[in-house]
Amino acid sequence: TEDDIYCRCLSRTLCHTATPVTVGLFAPCCHRLDSLLAKVTGFMREEMARREEAELLRGRQKPRSPEGWGLLLALWYLAFYKPVITEGHLRRKNIEFVFIRFSAWQYAGCDKLWAGLVTALCDSIRRHFGALPLSVYHVVGTRPRYASGFSQKEWVLKTGACLKLWGLLFVLAAGLSILLVALLVPGIKDHHALKVLGGAATSLSGSGLALGAFSVLKNLLVSEKRKIERLTDSHRFASQLGFMSKVRGEVEALIGYLAFMEIFERRRLRVVLEITGLDTCYAEKVAGVLDAINTLLSDSDAPFIFLLAVDPSVIVPCLEQTGCMKGLADNGYLYLNRTVTLPFSIPEMGARSRLRCLEAAVQTREDLMYRIITANVERR
Repeated sequence: TEDDIYCRCLSRTLCHTATPVTVGLFAPCCHRLDSLLAKVTGFMREEMARREEAELLRGRQKPRSPEGWGLLLALWYLAFYKPVITEGHLRRKNIEFVFIRFSAWQYAGCDKLWAGLVTALCDSIRRHFGALPLSVYHVVGTRPRYASGFSQKEWVLKTGACLKLWGLLFVLAAGLSILLVALLVPGIKDHHALKVLGGAATSLSGSGLALGAFSVLKNLLVSEKRKIERLTDSHRFASQLGFMSKVRGEVEALIGYLAFMEIFERRRLRVVLEITGLDTCYAEKVAGVLDAINTLLSDSDAPFIFLLAVDPSVIVPCLEQTGCMKGLADNGYLYLNRTVTLPFSIPEMGARSRLRCLEAAVQTREDLMYRIITANVERR
């Protein structure tokens, strides 16, 4: 159909475009946007599988995943190695898309819609890669650095971290040995100085190890989504005292973690955030979401692709009612242009697309479910 052609073109464009990028998927009917997004997602998954196969045929290293034994390996690298972005990594063609659907109407009741956007992003990344690796990254992880020259070494040992760990383990073993000798060996039991020395060494080294484990456990139990929700519930939120900087810090930590996972998984990562339902929200909240895309989520290294699926004839009048139009001559299209990097307009539905929609409309529920099952089989 005509829609298939448009969506195929957009999906190929998104596979090659630099990030971060905000794509305006403009269609005249808001009910049509869901089907268009489903087509774009399907075509991008096909391209992802094709690139994976082509990369394996080239004889490149097999990609990894933080699951099973891969999880233990990821934790090992997080604790003891620094990732390095090399020329070989930049030449990798295989890519993994992480699709996140953000329906704005689900968060329309909150005071700050853009906070819902950030929490949805953090929560989806946490669920996709697992809570444990992200928690360990918050405590001991390091952001990747660029290689000097054409070196292909992607991992560098953390000398300082290894020395600290071995030092704590040595002091702990020495303290336990002294304590056991002072308690069990006859003739030395009366020496209280040895007991004090062994107890002090054991408690100091053990507390250092326990503090690190406690930090990991704390980040494991308290997610980034929960942290931002606590900030919004705080009394300081009204005055914005340090609030935006903390949210920005959480987003930067998330971007660093994604860069780490790129090197670990041996593939490029792209987070596709599909934003829908802005047409049903209040004007100020729509402007807040666009501002969040422009500021909080616009890091130059961020692997984010924002698919802004809206009907411009509805969004533009909303923007023109807000106070963000100052200096733009009250022109909503200028403000939308400032946010959208790549506008992609889809015209009205053609004859083939209308027939396909009519065919789907007259099908029974079982037929539609069978169609989904066959599509999943073809995807595999």
